[in-house]
This record gives sequence, structure tokens and C-alpha cells, in this order.
Amino acid sequence: MKATETPVKLNNGYGNPIKKWYEENTIETYSRAEPYESGMFITINNHQCYYKHLSSQFRELYISILSALGIKLKRSDVKEMIGKWIGNRVTLPPERKLLELLNYKVPILLCGVHNYKPDDYRSKGNEYLHSHYFLYNIHHYLPTKSIDMMKLNSSIKNRLGRYVKSRNYKKEQGIIDIEPVMDKVTHTTLYDYLTTPNLAPEKTNLINYIANNRHLTSIQYPLTTIYSSKHLC
Repeated sequence: MKATETPVKLNNGYGNPIKKWYEENTIETYSRAEPYESGMFITINNHQCYYKHLSSQFRELYISILSALGIKLKRSDVKEMIGKWIGNRVTLPPERKLLELLNYKVPILLCGVHNYKPDDYRSKGNEYLHSHYFLYNIHHYLPTKSIDMMKLNSSIKNRLGRYVKSRNYKKEQGIIDIEPVMDKVTHTTLYDYLTTPNLAPEKTNLINYIANNRHLTSIQYPLTTIYSSKHLC
């Protein structure tokens, strides 16, 4: 990240070469569903799950979300990049590759897991986990009317229901939560934003919240980056 922030001599002066490339190659588009321009934050209060259960379904979860938007993908279309247990817990494609994906309207999903509080009834003394997701570049596919957005949120929740791992999940309020991301995130700042757990873990933002397993600090789980390797436009 430091290298791309340093001014580099170009033919027409100084600037960030990757951001310059993006500005010259980006597809002109327009904004939809403004509250979600900075991303969508999804929480699933999973039932009796450990890390291996949750991490094994991240690809399918991504496919399920896009299916609710009318986008059909196969598992082989989905790229998964797993961070490290020790060291850089977020692994990303190169910044230019990431900008290419954004240019082709490919949603980027960052997946993380947290332990429940030890005294939470959902923990049951077994250190069970729940999951959080940051989904960026989804606003291209969202409706502009509030009533249609409510219907879509319900559709997404219905498709994510199977990942709760509870037959009675519909009886519990807030078992799946979807809300706009409040941090300011743009295409040209996304790479830096997603690397903050590696480079600035003390910073207050949503990605660091997802990265920090604060109820069992002795275990810090790696984060997983998911995206479609198939261009969507």
C-alpha cells in the first residue's frame, strides 16, 4: 500500500499510477441505491457453528446473495482468498486487479467470524461463532425505491437462512441483519480500507470491527475475500 501512495513520476507529472490507470480505464456508470454505495454489512447469528463450518460455506453464501439479485454463478466462477492466522489476516488481489473487478461491477465480499460472549446463551459453553460480512460494489444491482429494497432485503435473508443452521431461525428477530456501511468507502480507497486489519488494526472502522474477535482475544481468525472471477458487465 505504501508504494502506491508514494508519488511516482509519470509522463505528465506526478500521481498514483494505479489510480490514474483506473480513471483512464473505468466504465462510466451511475449510482443506484445511494445508502449502499459504501457497502452492505450483513450479520448472521449462526446456530452452534465453529470456524470450519462457517468458512466452508463462504463461497456458497456469496452465490446465494447474488442469486437474490438475479445473478447466476457456479462455484467454479467464485474466487476465494483466505488470510493468514498469523501475520496478514486479510489477503487481497493486487490493487489494479481489484479495480478491474470493480470496473466490471463485480461485488467483493469480505467474511469474518466472531465468538459469542461466553455468557451468551448462543455460546452454550462451547465457544460457538457467528459471522459478519462486508459486501462492496453491490449498489449497482439494488433497486432505487424503498419498498423494492425492503423486498430485496427479505429475499436475501430468505436465501441466507440456511446458513444460520437452525430450523427455527425465522422465529427469532434479528437473526440475520442487513444494513448500509457507515464508513466512507470508494473504489479508489477500497484497497486501503480492506487492508486496515493488516496495517492499522487500531483504526476505528467496520473492517477492523469484523477482524477483531473481541470476545475471545486469544484467537483471531483469518478473514476471507470472495469475488466472482466472471465479469458481470
